[in-house]
Amino acid sequence: MIDPIPDGVKRLWDHWNIRSAILASLSLQVFLILFASWRKRTAHKLVIFSIWLVYLLADAVATFAIGHISTRQGTSDPKYRDSSDLLAFWAPFLLVHLGGPDTITAFALEDNELWLRHLLTFATQGIATLYVFLLTLTGNRVWIPTVLLFFAGVIKYFERTYSLYAASMDQFRDSMLEDPDPGPNYAKLMEEYDSKIEAKIPTEIIIIEEPDKQMQAKARDTQMVETESFKDRNESRKFFHSIDAEDALKVIEVELNFIYEVLFTKAVVVHSVVGYVFRLLSFILVVVALALFRFNVKKETFDPA
Repeated sequence: MIDPIPDGVKRLWDHWNIRSAILASLSLQVFLILFASWRKRTAHKLVIFSIWLVYLLADAVATFAIGHISTRQGTSDPKYRDSSDLLAFWAPFLLVHLGGPDTITAFALEDNELWLRHLLTFATQGIATLYVFLLTLTGNRVWIPTVLLFFAGVIKYFERTYSLYAASMDQFRDSMLEDPDPGPNYAKLMEEYDSKIEAKIPTEIIIIEEPDKQMQAKARDTQMVETESFKDRNESRKFFHSIDAEDALKVIEVELNFIYEVLFTKAVVVHSVVGYVFRLLSFILVVVALALFRFNVKKETFDPA
């Protein structure tokens, strides 16, 4: 029986599959960093299709590479033993890729609703990367940069997952609404309650469950949303009537850009005190890891992966 795939092609694939996947993953990340933001400035179908395709391929290629590395690390074939340390270093490098660039976390609103799926992927790929590292822990010559890069990858992937969670419909809606005002009766009740406690008068607050509480709460929330909407609409109308058309369009442009950044990028995570700290930390980890790998490890000590 004739083998449909020649042995030469098999050997070539066996030799270059991980290298090709790593280079492809890096190329896809560079493309997203440079061109993902074009999506909000153009309606050209080819450009949008290209960004969508690269957005999907970026995760698939990085996941494929990590899985292939973990499979090769688990093999007993002696020809792969000398490259184990190098493969263990590339696994967290790919985890950084799975964290994605700041320019895009979701392509459509529906992607934000899949944050739980990304959380699960975060856990599985993190465990796979850790597994690859543990297999080479004894005698690993690049364990320090590998650990640093692993923590950087965890930070990057957490940023992406949290960005998707924050932009999901329920969480985004809740973040836009202010806490409801309990009203003047609540303040009066608590003042009376505190005074009786200080006077050592037996006092107890009893909460009586009302029938159809969930329906009433839902109706109250709906009413609050509508009240906020009317208030915001009236204030916006008053503001836009006070400026000319050109300035109004500029304001709308800024607001639409803000909404886009919140829903489709890492803006919510990055532009915060905690985000700045984690961003600086991940950058330092990556730079130090690559510097240690470049200057403290001799290239001739490794065989090709």
